[in-house]
Amino acid sequence: MGADRFRPEHLAAANINPNTFLATDYLNHFNNVVMLLELLPDMPDCAEEVAAWTPMAYDDYFRSSHFRERDLAIAAWHAADPSIRADFDQAVTHLDCAMAEALALVEQHDPGDAESNHRLGDFVRNRLKPLISGVGGVINGPSIVLKPIEDADASEAQAAVDELFP
Repeated sequence: MGADRFRPEHLAAANINPNTFLATDYLNHFNNVVMLLELLPDMPDCAEEVAAWTPMAYDDYFRSSHFRERDLAIAAWHAADPSIRADFDQAVTHLDCAMAEALALVEQHDPGDAESNHRLGDFVRNRLKPLISGVGGVINGPSIVLKPIEDADASEAQAAVDELFP
């Protein structure tokens, strides 16, 4: 990996946000468990797999993943703006805490009980998914509003139109 490894086009091609230096692939750590939680009422044997979930730091996730650009994802993480990383860490901490709550719900879950299924489904929809979206928002960064480029010819044309229609 040369000095140009963090070029925006190189990062984007690797599915790493060129503005934040973070990769959405990390969200799979949570999305996979959410999928299992949604299946749990119909497939109670998923509970063991859900219970095996543990929090995992961003760089640890990529070290153990099959993500083809995992080395770049880790290097970009370490090169990311510290304030972006702090926002990311805070959002992930909230999500990790919610995942711990979900694991507690799974321990008490009775797939044959409609209320238990409803409680679990509500938690996934109203707590976990919004928190995952929040982490995704940090990864994808704020929208960048571009200022229009001043074009002298366009300004002259607009002035001519303005003269016609006072």
